[in-house]
Amino acid sequence: MNAPKGPNLNASEGVRSLERAAHAVARGRPLWFSSAVFAFLASVAVCWPVWPGLMNYDGVYAYDTAVHGVRSMVWPPMHAYLFWLSRKAGLASGGVFAFQTFAIFFGVALSSSLVVSTRRGAWAAMFGFAALAVIVVPMLGVMFVQWRDVVTAGFAMLSLALWLLGARRYAIGWVVAGALLVGLAVSLRYNGFALFLFSAPLMARRPFLYGRGEALERLVVLAALAAGLALAGVSTVLRLPDLRPLPPTRTVASIQVFDLLGVSACAGRNYLPLSISRGAPLSAAQVRALYDPRHLQIAFRPHAGIPRLYATQRYLTAQSAAEVQHAWLSSVPRRFGCYLRHRNAVFVRQLGLPGGEVFAPTYGAIDPNPFGLALTRPRAAATAVAFVMRQTLRFWTRPWLLFAAAGVVAGLLALRRDPRAWFAATLLGGACANVAVLYFIGPAADARYIFPSNVICAFILATGAVMLSENRGTRLS
Repeated sequence: MNAPKGPNLNASEGVRSLERAAHAVARGRPLWFSSAVFAFLASVAVCWPVWPGLMNYDGVYAYDTAVHGVRSMVWPPMHAYLFWLSRKAGLASGGVFAFQTFAIFFGVALSSSLVVSTRRGAWAAMFGFAALAVIVVPMLGVMFVQWRDVVTAGFAMLSLALWLLGARRYAIGWVVAGALLVGLAVSLRYNGFALFLFSAPLMARRPFLYGRGEALERLVVLAALAAGLALAGVSTVLRLPDLRPLPPTRTVASIQVFDLLGVSACAGRNYLPLSISRGAPLSAAQVRALYDPRHLQIAFRPHAGIPRLYATQRYLTAQSAAEVQHAWLSSVPRRFGCYLRHRNAVFVRQLGLPGGEVFAPTYGAIDPNPFGLALTRPRAAATAVAFVMRQTLRFWTRPWLLFAAAGVVAGLLALRRDPRAWFAATLLGGACANVAVLYFIGPAADARYIFPSNVICAFILATGAVMLSENRGTRLS
């Protein structure tokens, strides 16, 4: 294919400004060896103390399905397929753990070498990102665990690196590979599409970032994005290798139960259907005792003197799910203020906003399992987990500060009229969109849910600091 042409002089001034903004984003050279060395060393530092990776119920369940076959779409099956590949390689669960960690650091390193101008600057950005992963310690804590959010972040950063590489070399193949990785990232988290809400359209419109590209090149990238997202959707409906349909999930009903608990606790009235408590009525005081904005599952535990709730994926039926939906549609609009109060309580804890806490910044063990998965170095793992939990109490470890700092850096780049400001804003927009979606659908305030957004913000902050230290170069008009 021909090299992309320059800006379209017949386009509107806004489009021409965006063309000039996109120009010179991928101005560096890909440091393959340096990026691999950095990613290897960082991966060893993260993986060694907690090998083969901490695993709660989610991780053990995914590994179980890798052994016995996918039985439902409650958790996206792609994680199980990755564990299957890891087992075939003779690494049990450790292969996924090593891959997800290496993918993040390698994607960050290679992307850094492409968006900053010098080798020294690239190394500064790499180590800046590593430092942020420790300072904002929930990032490190989540990396210790076999959670799908970590793999999602890994595929997202690899996708970014390949797109930048394609832009640097005018090579459509690299951009197509990056577009396909978007689909892999989304296949692991249903809400993962929000991470690419702004970058994916930009990738399709400007595959090479320099100018708009040829129509055929844009069409090829658009087709790759569509194919990746389509495969992500199919992977949650049909299982491999027999392509049999998977039973439907009750995920939406579970989230609605969480909302009904929050609304009921706020309003002082029980809006939960009787089927959820198997016919046992709940008083307003009992609902308040059950509700905890940190996690939906806390309400499902046995509580002395309170009827138990049966609203997990295991117990919800089609009828009870329909009753939950009806109760949600009838109560949430009428008690919308209580709904927002509930969602704000979850949001505050998830971001560690002032007055809140960082909830579930890591996991402390590998749950009992029949597969022989156990920590190789229990003492080292206990020390690492204790460090995370202790440092999480520090104010500067709050995730919201990472978003705020990334926004400041993107703003300063824009004030300096740096062409890379648009690119930073595009990435930051996806990170914020992911959190915005979680505001409405999050079943808990776990730190892991915002981990991919944290990684993107840390990348913007680490590379942006280097960009601000460089010469201004080309400005926007």
